[in-house]
This record gives sequence, structure tokens and C-alpha cells, in this order.
Amino acid sequence: MDISELVFFIFEMIGTVAFAVSGAMIAISKKTDIFGVVFLSVITAVGGGILRDILIGTLPPRMFVDYRYVAAAFITSLLVFIAAYIFREDYQKRINTFDSINNIFDSIGLGVFTVSGSKIAIESGFAVNGILVVCMAVLTGVGGGILRDAILGEVPFVLKKRIYALASVIGAIGYYIMYSKGMNIAVATVIAVAIVFVIRICATVFKWDLPKVDIKTDN
Repeated sequence: MDISELVFFIFEMIGTVAFAVSGAMIAISKKTDIFGVVFLSVITAVGGGILRDILIGTLPPRMFVDYRYVAAAFITSLLVFIAAYIFREDYQKRINTFDSINNIFDSIGLGVFTVSGSKIAIESGFAVNGILVVCMAVLTGVGGGILRDAILGEVPFVLKKRIYALASVIGAIGYYIMYSKGMNIAVATVIAVAIVFVIRICATVFKWDLPKVDIKTDN
């Protein structure tokens, strides 16, 4: 394993753990049981990758071949559930703080999996198709969250609050341009993840939202 592959693997594991934490915390906030927390956490962490692999023809999806990612998500979700269960009173009191922590983890995961999706699409032979690479990057980044929210019966977060998918799009485009220019993959990875992370955090801090039609309905 060369240095670029090692950096990529480390970032993927960080992203897996980050999304698993995010998914577990959201599942806990929805009052699901331990199975629901683990299931939704794993779906958040690997769901986007499954959708990407199906679309680019990588079968079975990587999660069923390399179990390290599922194992990392599984263990992470259990640890989050156990901590929240044991310290549930403190967890409830500090829910706003934990929401902020969740947002940080989610932003890290989004950046990492945006780059992961780009790299895997390129390595699968689609390097000349920039649109496909960007689409697979965004799907990898937001797909797990969309599946989680759909299972919970909610409008996906990515479609209604703060700049989310757009941050992934910008990061994916940035990574593809750096790749096309021959930049070192490890450096391009760090820069692209940072781009997505910074945009997401700024969107949260400054409450950036995309325009939408706010129609009041009579119920």
C-alpha cells in the first residue's frame, strides 16, 4: 500500500466513523431502539457507497467484500448508543452541544465520501466523464443520509436545510480538476475534504440556505 492509498484508506475510515456517529445520534434523537440505532448508523455510513457501486456496475458492492467499513460503523454505533444510554441524563441536558458535534462529524463524513466517490468512479474507468464522476461523488456523500431519512419517514435533510449537497458538488468538482491537472492524490484529497468541510461549517454558522418557496398551507 503506497502513501496515497494509505491516506485514502485512513480518510475513508474517518468518514465511515464520522457518518456512523452522525447516523447514531440522529437515530437516538428519534427514539429508536438499539437495533434501529445500529441499522440507521450503518446505513448512513455505507448507504451512499452501495448506491454508487450499483450504478457503476461494481457488484457486489464494496461493503459486502471489504467488511472493515461495516465493522467500523457497527462498533461506532454501539459505542455511541452505550454512551448515550449510560449518560442519558447528561446527553439530554447537552443535546444542543451534541447537535453541534454531530454537525462536525457529518461535515467530515460528507467531505471524505465526496472524495471517495470521485476516486472510485475515476478508478472504475470513468475518468473522462466529469459529470458522472461528480454525480457519483455526491451520491456517495449524501446517499446514506437520504436513505436514513427516508426510512425515518422524513424529507431528507439534504433537500431542505443548509447548504449540503452543493458543498459536495463543489468539493467533487475541485477534486476532479486537481486530478485532471495531475496533482498528488493525497494532497488533492486533503484539499477537497477541507473545501467541503469549510463550506458546511460556514453554512451552519452563518445560516446559509438555498432559496426556496415558502408556501403556507391551511391544515
